[in-house]
Amino acid sequence: MKAYLFGVTPVEEAFLKEWQDQHPDDEISYTHSPLTADNLELAKGFEAVSTQQAEPLTASDLEPLAAGGIKHLALRKVGADNIDLEAAAKYGITVANVPAYSPRAIAENGLTGAMYLLRKWGYYHRKMRRGDFTRSTELMSDEIFNQTVGIVGLGRIGAAAAEMYHALGARVIGYDPVYNASLEPFLDFVDFETLIKESDIVQVHIPLTPENKGMLSANEFAKMKDDAILVNQSRGELVDTAALIVALKYHEIGGAALDVLEGEEKIFGRKFEDVGSLPDEYTELINLPNVVMSPHSAYYTKMAVKNMFFQSMTDIEWTLSGKKAFFKVN
Repeated sequence: MKAYLFGVTPVEEAFLKEWQDQHPDDEISYTHSPLTADNLELAKGFEAVSTQQAEPLTASDLEPLAAGGIKHLALRKVGADNIDLEAAAKYGITVANVPAYSPRAIAENGLTGAMYLLRKWGYYHRKMRRGDFTRSTELMSDEIFNQTVGIVGLGRIGAAAAEMYHALGARVIGYDPVYNASLEPFLDFVDFETLIKESDIVQVHIPLTPENKGMLSANEFAKMKDDAILVNQSRGELVDTAALIVALKYHEIGGAALDVLEGEEKIFGRKFEDVGSLPDEYTELINLPNVVMSPHSAYYTKMAVKNMFFQSMTDIEWTLSGKKAFFKVN
């Protein structure tokens, strides 16, 4: 097979070498840069491209890729909301993702963020850095055993999160338009409004669609408990960031653990020498004491990255041999 890989990280380079050792006849080239209009010519003459970027790929990007011989676009990630799937289909490009490289990695990260906030670790750490090693009444925390955890979205990741919280003794409730009887041992199914009102921790694991954009906004924050924790590991656009900042600053909710943010494709993956150049909303969130953030790295474990890379490459090989893509999304 002939494939060009964009956005290859140093970690992935080791997995690429392992793949090439096992498939010496494959013709593979790569770059560390994401796929953009400026470098898509690199893929000319290849049959497939692979990328894991957050930057959009529009019809104007996909048409020249197809003209250059690309038949398959393999995403080394779950989300495909940044790809114009209709345009890809129009130009004869099959798009496939990797939906289940390691659901536990993301679920664990959400649990970690929730526990960090629940047990007030950030507050204690800041106090101790100032030389204050005392305990105080306002920093007395709750135990997860006594909490109600609401999982929004019960696919592979949401299901893994529900099992983890259940194992720790929490009461788990879940909302998903699709009912899954296999999850009944771990949670109670409720409607979205009930979940928002009753949960001490609201953890979000759903794909972004036009219908659910901004589904967590001022109206929802007003209904949540004033000490509730929001955990978002899915897509930043599911949450109204401006409304979230207000809710956090005025203690309408207790805290937020965020691995994703609106507009992250322009920020995450870059290093800023001048943090003053960051958007105001990012700066505000970073400096809030009841927020913990990471740059879309919930998935970033050794097992997950390797699984993601190898599943993507296997899908390219499978598709170019004339078989149906494992996880076609268009």
